[in-house]
Amino acid sequence: MSEPKKIHEPPVALPCEICRDLLPLVQDGVASQESEAAVRAHLQTCEACRALWPEAGESSTPAPLPDDEKVVRKLRDRINGWLVLFIALGLIWGMASSRSNVASGLLFVLIFPFVSGFTYWMGGRVWRVIPPLAAVLWAVFNLVDTRRYFVPETSGTVAWIVSALVGAAVVAVLCLIGTLAAALLKYAFGGKTK
Repeated sequence: MSEPKKIHEPPVALPCEICRDLLPLVQDGVASQESEAAVRAHLQTCEACRALWPEAGESSTPAPLPDDEKVVRKLRDRINGWLVLFIALGLIWGMASSRSNVASGLLFVLIFPFVSGFTYWMGGRVWRVIPPLAAVLWAVFNLVDTRRYFVPETSGTVAWIVSALVGAAVVAVLCLIGTLAAALLKYAFGGKTK
């Protein structure tokens, strides 16, 4: 059984409203051949519609679509840039709240897990940097800031270093608790991780 051959008829004259409705489909390359031919024929005769797609007269093919990988990469870079800023501000705020007299304990216990958890929720693997970074920042911050509180003898120096390292470990554990909470919430809300 052979199919009857299609006779190519000249494109149907389109009203401007229909041409304008079909134009985005032709530009995206998803319109049928008949619709594309009708739109191109209309653009040959209608200056107002041709102004909506000036490239139509230059080439017979629509402009190429943007590369999906580039778009996703740009979006991921932008999100990671905001996450880095969020992480920096969050860690600075956490360090500052540890020295504050106003609800410092509560802020200290909440800020580090929140920063780490939110980063896990939004940024995939970026969260892995936060616990060690927070621990190092905490240790350096305390080693620089608290030396005057300890006796300048050997036992005082050891206690000074031990207190900075214990604080750093506590901060790292708080960050990991925040990440674990975010992972559980993400799993509970259907965003299962790989």
